[in-house]
Amino acid sequence: MPRKQESDELEERDLAYRIAQAVHDRRTELGWSQRQLAEAAGMRQPHISRLEAARSLPSLDVLRRVAEALGTDLTVAFVPREADHTPQDSLPPKATEVISR
Repeated sequence: MPRKQESDELEERDLAYRIAQAVHDRRTELGWSQRQLAEAAGMRQPHISRLEAARSLPSLDVLRRVAEALGTDLTVAFVPREADHTPQDSLPPKATEVISR
C-alpha cells in the first residue's frame, strides 16, 4: 500500500474516532442511552452504536441530525496545518463555518 493511501486511511480513522468520542461524551453527559439518542435523531440504535465505535465516517446529514438531537452546533473548520506555515493573517475572514440547527 502506498504511503499516501496509508496516511489518508490513518487520518480518516483518527477523524472517525474523534467524532465517535465527542458523540459518546455528549450523550453520556446528558445521561442518555444510545437508544434515546437514536430516537431523538430519528435513527436506529445500531447506527449510533456503529458511529460511537468509529467504524466509519458518518455523512454530513447524520452529523447534523446527531448534533441537533444532542442540543449542539456542528462546527466545521478549515485550519492550516502547522507544516504549511501559513500566517494567520493570510486566512480568509471566515475560515470556519458553523452548521446550525
